[in-house]
Amino acid sequence: MGNQPYKVKLEYGVAAVVLLVGFFFIFQAFTIETSRESIGPRTLPLILAVSMVLGGVWLALRAFFGKVGEIKEGYGFLESDSKRIFLIVACGVLFVAVFWGFGYFLAVIVTLIAMLSTFGVRNWVAMIISAVLLAIVFQWVFMGVMLLNDPKGALVDMRPYTNWITGAK
Repeated sequence: MGNQPYKVKLEYGVAAVVLLVGFFFIFQAFTIETSRESIGPRTLPLILAVSMVLGGVWLALRAFFGKVGEIKEGYGFLESDSKRIFLIVACGVLFVAVFWGFGYFLAVIVTLIAMLSTFGVRNWVAMIISAVLLAIVFQWVFMGVMLLNDPKGALVDMRPYTNWITGAK
């Protein structure tokens, strides 16, 4: 129980980040052109953004009322080291680099595998299968259902290989 104030502060920090990202996405959702349909292209992004804000409020309220639970081994940055923090930041850089070079689909696969590896997952078959399945689902939802732009990579255009997921021709 000696580390309880640490966990409350960490929960406040997580809540603040989730709220900031949620508000940013709300702002971004309102930049999407509307249509005359009752459920238009901005609906799903706005629902997701508002859900993030509500989640951030929920986390902040849990921290405020002290309902954060006991600290488990490995929780937060209490037992973290510089190497893991560097690797997490490197995963973000890796996502941007792979997205630039090869597009969204491959960036999701490579980054998820890197993140799982950073957090100690060593089952390579499960990591690859889950990364590919998640990339397919994300590609379908974001580019197929929401019709977001799928920019080509600067080095290799992966869209001819992922168009079957989105239904693009």
